[in-house]
Amino acid sequence: MPETTRSGKLGEWQRLKSALQVNQAELPELQLQRAQFETFLGQAEDLFQTQAAHAASKQQASQQLTALMLECQRLATVLRVTLKQHYGPRSEKLTEFGLQPFRGRAPKTAPPPEEATEPETEAV
Repeated sequence: MPETTRSGKLGEWQRLKSALQVNQAELPELQLQRAQFETFLGQAEDLFQTQAAHAASKQQASQQLTALMLECQRLATVLRVTLKQHYGPRSEKLTEFGLQPFRGRAPKTAPPPEEATEPETEAV
């Protein structure tokens, strides 16, 4: 079954390269293609390692970004609470900071009284 992943293909090509090197005396007509194949394979291996290093670097950057975002969220919460304490929870100045001032609760509206449905009686 042919390999489909990049690492699988690289492993397959490395085995092919080894077999070609062992049998190079029997296959002199393939020397030019074998040399070119080894060059390309070396370049592919280098790029594969570079890509792996970048992936590790990306993961590390992602972890650092996650930690920084958590700290920013914590500090933003502290700053919002401090702003409410400084200006007061009802101050309209809070809107400048993206905070909603406390404007009181909306009065509860009493549900409309249900009309009692009485059976109509006929007057005789």
